[in-house]
Amino acid sequence: MKKILIASMALLVISCGKEIKSLSDLQSNFYAFQQKPLHMEDALNITFLENEDKIDSISILINGNRIQNNEKITAPTTHLGSNLLELNVYIDGKSIYGKTTLAVLNPVPETPVEFEILNQYPHATSLFTQGFFYHDQMIYESSGQYGKSKLVTYDLGALNFKKEINLDPKLFAEGAEIIDGKVYQLTFRERKILVYDAKTLDLIDTLEMPAEVKEGWGLTSNGEELIISDGTQNIYFFDKNLTFNRKIQVTGNVSIYTHINEMEFIDGKIFANVWLTPYILVIDPATGAVEKYYDFKEIDESVGDDDVLNGIALYGKNILVTGKNWKNIYEVNLP
Repeated sequence: MKKILIASMALLVISCGKEIKSLSDLQSNFYAFQQKPLHMEDALNITFLENEDKIDSISILINGNRIQNNEKITAPTTHLGSNLLELNVYIDGKSIYGKTTLAVLNPVPETPVEFEILNQYPHATSLFTQGFFYHDQMIYESSGQYGKSKLVTYDLGALNFKKEINLDPKLFAEGAEIIDGKVYQLTFRERKILVYDAKTLDLIDTLEMPAEVKEGWGLTSNGEELIISDGTQNIYFFDKNLTFNRKIQVTGNVSIYTHINEMEFIDGKIFANVWLTPYILVIDPATGAVEKYYDFKEIDESVGDDDVLNGIALYGKNILVTGKNWKNIYEVNLP
């Protein structure tokens, strides 16, 4: 009996003297936030199931901003989308550090837009639609693929082009937009932005893609800024000199949206296509919150991965919608 008691006491001493080296020794839920998103205004609750009595204090940072445990996450400390979450646990004057990502979702669910097809117009099936807008009574369309990329203008419903500018075969054309009488056209991975005179389509400049942008996908403008998507969840805002201003992450109530592609700025909102889906999102440009969405399954002409929905243009009080190599352009109502 005496030997057993001595052995038990020795085990207790060894156990109590075990050094706490990591958050796993504390059985914390900290790293679980990688798979467990919160909604804005939820409380961030970090817990410890082991050795909590040994903790002197903790420090929590979201995007470098200190918050208290069990405090509600709010802007501007936190933004919609992916956030950097850091934790320091202090024990006996020493710090145990961890970092992870925290996904923060929109607390308000996005709602579907009820729409009707108002008109239908022919669309040249040779056009691999990447950028698409209506200006000065004409459609401007950027058509992609290596060896086939071009910028064209045409009357709505016409199958012949008024102007056609063919790009270098080594360039893959992407989104396009007009601002201050100039048409800007992105390239996919070549990191070039081509700038044309809007009336003549003469090439007047070639710019470097901003370093913040991974690849050229969608392009639009609010009249003061160029707004670029790069196939991620991010949408980037640049001034007219391509100086970076800010970015948002496109975020719904259930998930963060990726593959943001062709865009159009309409009535203070960003309308954005989600690549490989029949959806167009209506996004708050201040926060990235998805407020509404169009589901265009009923007009979707795609039969494969290439010929997908990818064209949004403001047309009076309605919008025009088309896709890569589609035979039709559809006019539908705004929300």
